[in-house]
Amino acid sequence: MSTKSEQPQLGSRYGNWTLIKRIDGGGNADVWAGRNSESRTVAAIKILHNLGKEPLSRFSNEIKALRELGSLEGIVPILEYDFPEAKGSRPWYAMPMARSSEAFLKNTDAKAIVSEFVRLGETLAMLHAKKFAHRDIKPQNLLALNGRLCFSDFGLVKYPDLSPVTPERRDVGAKFTMAPEMRREAAAADGLPADVFSFAKTLWIFLTGKPLSFDGPYAAESSVGLKNFMPGQYTTTLDVLLSDCTKHDPVARPRIAEVVERLQYWLRVIDDNALKNANQWAEFAQKFFPHQTPEQAVWTDVNAIVDVLNEIGRVPGLNHMFFPSGGGMTIEEARRAPEPGFIELHTGYVTLLKPAKLSFSSFRQDPKWDYLRLEAAPVDPTGHYEVEADDYFEYLSELNPAQYAHPDVVEYREEHERELPAGSRSITRYLRGSFVFFSTSSPYNQDTSTYDARHEQMSEDEFREYMRRNATRVRSRPRK
Repeated sequence: MSTKSEQPQLGSRYGNWTLIKRIDGGGNADVWAGRNSESRTVAAIKILHNLGKEPLSRFSNEIKALRELGSLEGIVPILEYDFPEAKGSRPWYAMPMARSSEAFLKNTDAKAIVSEFVRLGETLAMLHAKKFAHRDIKPQNLLALNGRLCFSDFGLVKYPDLSPVTPERRDVGAKFTMAPEMRREAAAADGLPADVFSFAKTLWIFLTGKPLSFDGPYAAESSVGLKNFMPGQYTTTLDVLLSDCTKHDPVARPRIAEVVERLQYWLRVIDDNALKNANQWAEFAQKFFPHQTPEQAVWTDVNAIVDVLNEIGRVPGLNHMFFPSGGGMTIEEARRAPEPGFIELHTGYVTLLKPAKLSFSSFRQDPKWDYLRLEAAPVDPTGHYEVEADDYFEYLSELNPAQYAHPDVVEYREEHERELPAGSRSITRYLRGSFVFFSTSSPYNQDTSTYDARHEQMSEDEFREYMRRNATRVRSRPRK
């Protein structure tokens, strides 16, 4: 049974503090703004109103924890406190006045939010090094003080010298950020991996702007995936991190120090296009080869070839395609073409070819050396104009699906005021040759001399050996 004493009210005195305004209240305590009678400073005064055995014990543990942590950066510190022994007296403590995390992070971008969570994670790492588990990480318990986010409300804290409070089979924490083991039996659960779980879910709340977190582990491809809330932004490393942090098995979650490192890495990636591109290229391989990247893989099915090419085409700037006739463009999309057995590649204009096979090559070291090679099957020209024996392609007008005409029909239709079928377009139809695809940050793409179509002057095996020699040479070059 809780024991209630007189309610605090405007003008009530707690130590040197006079209450001037009620700020907030919960099931066990109220928070007031109080003015110091000597310094005239204003602080937040947390006053326990539920004087039952468990709330009293938790409040005592909270004060002890805050005293032991002292002025640790990233913690809202305790300024003054009183824990009277007299029955019915209200324990309280004063802390600096701070802003809510919601107000502090309002209208900030993902980079600013992650940067704040890096600092929070560094503080949590220091807490965990002392074997302190917060166990109640959620937006409401993060406050802004001295220009940064800080942890507050240590009412559920657990640390080595803690007086046991939580009864068996009692859950502990905020329901929407709580780790599953804290739901099952908080008293026996390890609070450190539980903090990692809650930390990740709280980060998701701020990145998405949603008031409540998702249930269970994070799934990037579901409706809670960050890409649904951060369109156009690179999220993959964050997706993997959130997935790892919210695993059901506490042992499988990363430690908070690793979480911080991975958040810092994401911040580097989004500011470095080459690094981001290298990650995206590696992720392409991981999607098709999740267990181990092979040295070679081959696709001959036309639909499969289209799917693979679309995987690199869906990310702006991920790839660069080198033509057998020289030069290069970035592929944006691949489709089945109306002409049987053909595909069309969109690069700002339309390229048609009949694929013989698409091959993937890797040297199992730095993914920036990996590449795709697309072989075009030899086809006869359409005959709409004469082509030379060594020509790689023909320019055409496509009036209806797979119905071709001389290139001038579309190119000069405005000049001749000709009305053509809807969807008429200019195309380039390849008669033979091979195309190669590299990451835009790859050494091959960074070397402008490779636009000479050297890959076409070599067989598939010869080009692979050429690339292997270059990759090996760079790998074995001594570091300065």
